[in-house]
Amino acid sequence: MRRKLMALTALMLALALLCGCSSVNAGELMKQLFPAKDESVASQQTGDISSVSSQPEGTAVVTETYTQIESFGLAYQPDYGLQPYNCQSLNNRIIFSFLYEPMFAVTSDYEAVPILAEGYAVTDDGKTTTVTLRTGVTFHDGSAMTAQDAAYSITSAAGSDYYGSRLRFITATDTPDDRTLVITTSESYECLPLLLDIPIIKSGTAEQPVPPGTGPYQFAQTKLTRYAGWWQETAPLVDFDEITLTEASTSADVRDNFEYQKVNMVLTDPNSSAFAGFHNDYELWNADTTIMQYIGYNMNSTVFSNYGLRGAITYAIDRETLVEQVFGGFAAASTLPCAPNSRYYDVKLANSFAYDTGAYYDQLASASVEDATGDGILDLYVPSKGYSVPVEGTMIVCSSSYIRVQAANEVAKMLNSLGFNITVKSMEYSEYKQALLLGNFDLYYGEVRLSPNFDLSPFFGATGTLNYGSLSDSTMMNLCSMALVNSGNTYNLYKRVCERGYITPILFKSYALYTTRGAVTEPTHYIDWFLPVTELS
Repeated sequence: MRRKLMALTALMLALALLCGCSSVNAGELMKQLFPAKDESVASQQTGDISSVSSQPEGTAVVTETYTQIESFGLAYQPDYGLQPYNCQSLNNRIIFSFLYEPMFAVTSDYEAVPILAEGYAVTDDGKTTTVTLRTGVTFHDGSAMTAQDAAYSITSAAGSDYYGSRLRFITATDTPDDRTLVITTSESYECLPLLLDIPIIKSGTAEQPVPPGTGPYQFAQTKLTRYAGWWQETAPLVDFDEITLTEASTSADVRDNFEYQKVNMVLTDPNSSAFAGFHNDYELWNADTTIMQYIGYNMNSTVFSNYGLRGAITYAIDRETLVEQVFGGFAAASTLPCAPNSRYYDVKLANSFAYDTGAYYDQLASASVEDATGDGILDLYVPSKGYSVPVEGTMIVCSSSYIRVQAANEVAKMLNSLGFNITVKSMEYSEYKQALLLGNFDLYYGEVRLSPNFDLSPFFGATGTLNYGSLSDSTMMNLCSMALVNSGNTYNLYKRVCERGYITPILFKSYALYTTRGAVTEPTHYIDWFLPVTELS
């Protein structure tokens, strides 16, 4: 499936170049990001969360002509609630895009664009970021948004599973006045605003079922109604006075309600069987994510403790074929641990670790790996033992996603065709997590949602939350810290990751945004503030 970037991506790039990572004034940027109703719309974002499974049928053909519909509805799953920091429902997170706004949005190439912020400045040591907030913004209860509300939102989000990891380095938030927010971090950051695409809510309301936000719509039990006090006069994603919320307890309910146009927008894993085979007239949009799938290794394994062998694996995986045949094009192949459309992605470096059987065999030779017995299985010479051992092992994968299990099997098949002997073991989540924590694996096929600055520090060090393989490399920790300070330092970090095979990146997943034809002119509003939308054809 071919992905075509919408023309308005060019403006997003221009905004990114203007924005930078030092002092920013957003007045003119906002006019371009959210133009008046009679102007061309210039930006788009959608949302992400957990995964499901299987494969959609067919593709949408997006035309230039739209038929206006009379009403607009969204799916609402009450059991998940509308607390914006902990909700685990993709459908409810679409609702968030109408209720809440962030201080900063993130562009398609991962630059921070001010929204509720007006600008920011960073001290020379990179540990203090001062954000100037926009005036004239009110919450849905009519109260003015202040720096105290922004500070409270950061603190509340930092305690959540969804945002906690990215905000773990924040040590203090101070509010010298109502417009000024001073954020102190334990680490130096090139651009902290990349991590501040979190919903801003009114101070003291985090425990409410629906905290007051500043978005273009407000919650009214069974519907969203247009907020008359919204600080902008421009049209949001849809131009209706109210949006109907239709309760749906299951994915099948969401699908059926979309089929019969009670629901006009659905954000989902594109490989979900629940959303295959729509019959009504719909449009399909691609939403890039920071969700990386990769291979991880047990550094205590006799075989996979050898970094030369691990480094060879990157050359053995045909990622493009995997993306097309298993994911149906709803993913982006990546040899580096960052999204290919990000400003951190070095194409020349990525190509040097891409699928290449010649480079694979060269790497094996340098690692003293050969088929010593002539049985078709590679053997690794282990100096500490004084003899060779077969290159074999078990790759574990979580069974919660059928498509992820299928991907793991395809990767194993690629490796086995080149002399490995890898067995895939699918496990229920609790068993899989326990095996990772105990080190009961040789390899694992993993999936992780990275922060918009692609921080890799959780993979390394004794306290790394993703360091399942017991990796200890002080150089990697230093490189991770340097990358946070300056994205120009990511080259050496990514090079070492790939050369030593600490992890082997495979791809970055995409989500799918289904809309009833004519429901929206273009999905130009942001939905979760860091997922750019592209047209599928």
